[in-house]
Amino acid sequence: MDHAMIVGQVMHHCKRLIERVLDASDLQTVATASLAIVDQMREVARALLQAKVDLEAHKLRRQAVPPCCPGASLRYIHTRTVQPTTLFGPITIPVRTFQCEGCGTTHRPDDASLGVPPVGEFTDDIRCLYTPLAAEVPHRVASDIFTHFTGVVLSSRGAQSLIDSSAADHRNWRHQAEQQEHATVAEVLASDDASQLRLEIAMDGVKAHIDGRWQEPKVATILVRRLPTRPNVPTRGAVLARRYICVLGSAEELVGRLKAVIRAAGWASIPIAEILGDGAAWIWNVATAHFRGVRQTLDYYHLSEHLYAFAHLLYADTPERAKAWVEEKLAALLTDRVGDVLGALKRMRPRQPTVREGLRELLGYVGHNRDRIHYKVPWHQGLAVGSGSVEGACKHIIQARFKRAGMRWKQHGFLNVLELRLSRLNMTLEAFWASYGLKTSAALYPTL
Repeated sequence: MDHAMIVGQVMHHCKRLIERVLDASDLQTVATASLAIVDQMREVARALLQAKVDLEAHKLRRQAVPPCCPGASLRYIHTRTVQPTTLFGPITIPVRTFQCEGCGTTHRPDDASLGVPPVGEFTDDIRCLYTPLAAEVPHRVASDIFTHFTGVVLSSRGAQSLIDSSAADHRNWRHQAEQQEHATVAEVLASDDASQLRLEIAMDGVKAHIDGRWQEPKVATILVRRLPTRPNVPTRGAVLARRYICVLGSAEELVGRLKAVIRAAGWASIPIAEILGDGAAWIWNVATAHFRGVRQTLDYYHLSEHLYAFAHLLYADTPERAKAWVEEKLAALLTDRVGDVLGALKRMRPRQPTVREGLRELLGYVGHNRDRIHYKVPWHQGLAVGSGSVEGACKHIIQARFKRAGMRWKQHGFLNVLELRLSRLNMTLEAFWASYGLKTSAALYPTL
């Protein structure tokens, strides 16, 4: 394989491209010429890629292949070719096969070096660019957009194989990557400010149609906060790190995953300041069972929604009075005067049946969560009193992708796309592809 000959072949393709563009009478404007160049560059790029593969394969053939068994030798069997699809179309890769005369195992020693895909017909450059898109929009839309900007046509089966293989590989990579500490938190843990760090955990559930029925994936967020140095000033502490977690299973499985993430991130020594929830019984049950002594805090915004719902019943014709009533009650609750609010509610004697029913529900909600309505201390410590982080996570992780009109999911597909969405939120997808030596964007197609 002559290096100069390969360069000459590629230069010949470049020369043909230049001549076609310069001599074309219909490419007079910048826009038409630009699109034509992008389209025709694929041919040049594929020729260059094929030449590079041929050159690397030639180098590998000149290297000795080590046997798997000491003292044994490898017997050459044959060389065949595979034609996987790359970003610039299909290329031909030679695949050598050997057999160990010691144990009889067959080997294809060049596959990893040349990038032969172990499963499927697409190379990793396609997976690298397609997976972020598939994590955000439905498969059909993602495939159409991908084809429009890259020219690579994906069948439904091909797109699904890209998602499945990428999710499986990312899952394996994540288990190893989670052993590394978050850099910013690790730096603070090693300093004198470690005593100011706190973990803040929020949990929630959201429905999705999976395997023919509505199920409730459970979502959690873990925030590492550095508490402000000025005491008794209601300033939110800085968030140094954040992790998103979602499981399709029981509350116990969510807790197990929470604890595993905390251990793997190196956060086990950071005290858990509070557990935030919207009032769902399963949240308080697992918090009591698995996080003994940790403050349980009812989400301030859910509480305010319950107050507003009742106030609009109580003052149906005067929204100004309803707003003033809610603000008065919230001001009392923010200073931990829950008993005053409950006493005022119990003394009310509404006449309308709908108002009486609304009052009964509000009394039950506030009374059941009375010990969790204590906002003064966390608010002044720099902690959150609302579970906005997990509410946003539910919307972005589940609702925005899995609850579009008419969507129905199989568990296998749901879990694989969920893995990719979590990787995007936890900012691990770029690091995952970097472990393959790849970047998640291509300079040739910046739109992706």
